Amino acid sequence: MTYDTTYLVSDYIRYVRALLEYAGHEKHALKLARVLEMRVRIGLLNRTYPEAAGGARIVVQPWYYGNSDVLRHEMAHVMLWWSGLEAEIVAEFGDEVGWNVIENLCNHAIPFLRIPQPLVDHVTAQHGVTAQAVREIQKLSGTPPDMAMCRLIYDDPQAARAAFITNGHFIQHVAQCNWGLPFSWLDRIPEPARMFPEEANVSFHTLPSRHQLIGVCWG
Repeated sequence: MTYDTTYLVSDYIRYVRALLEYAGHEKHALKLARVLEMRVRIGLLNRTYPEAAGGARIVVQPWYYGNSDVLRHEMAHVMLWWSGLEAEIVAEFGDEVGWNVIENLCNHAIPFLRIPQPLVDHVTAQHGVTAQAVREIQKLSGTPPDMAMCRLIYDDPQAARAAFITNGHFIQHVAQCNWGLPFSWLDRIPEPARMFPEEANVSFHTLPSRHQLIGVCWG
C-alpha cells in the first residue's frame, strides 16, 4: 500500500485481488465470506462491523442474505477497512466527501468479487481488450453487460482503456480508465463509431436481443 490517495483505486483493487487469490477466486458471496472469516448475520439494516469482537461481522437484511451484490458491497467495506485505506480516505477528504468516496469504492469492487480473475484472464488471452471480450465475460459470468464492461476496463487500473454501451441512440453506460471517450453518459450519439478517428484502437459488438452496441477502445 502506498497510502497515497493519488493511487487510491489501484491500491484498493490490488488489495481486493490479493484477498480473492487467497480465497481461491471464490465467486459465491457467502462462501467467500466464510473463507475470509467474515461472519454474516441477518438484521434490520445492512451494516458492517469490521472491529467486532471475534472478527469482522456483516449484517444484511433477510432478502439480501445469500449470493447477493448487497452482501458483496458490505464485504468490500470490510476489505477497505482491513486495507487501512478507509482511515486514510476520511483523513484526506473529511467525513462527508470521504464516505461518498468509500461508498463508490465499495461499489467499484463488486465486479471483482463477482467475476473471478481466471475468467477475465482466459477471455482476454483469446480476445484481448475488446468489445467481444466484454460479451464473452458477460456470457461466462452471467452478469449484466455493464458489469462485464467495468470488470474488463478496470482490470488494470494503470492501463489506458475505456468503453461504452448504447441504448438506442443514447449512451447508457460508460467506463473510463486513463482514457477519455469523445462523449459522455446519456449523450445522444446515433452513430458512435463516427466519433473515433480511423487510427483509433476501437472495437464494437452488437447485442441483438438488447439492441445495444458495446464499444471498447484502448491505448
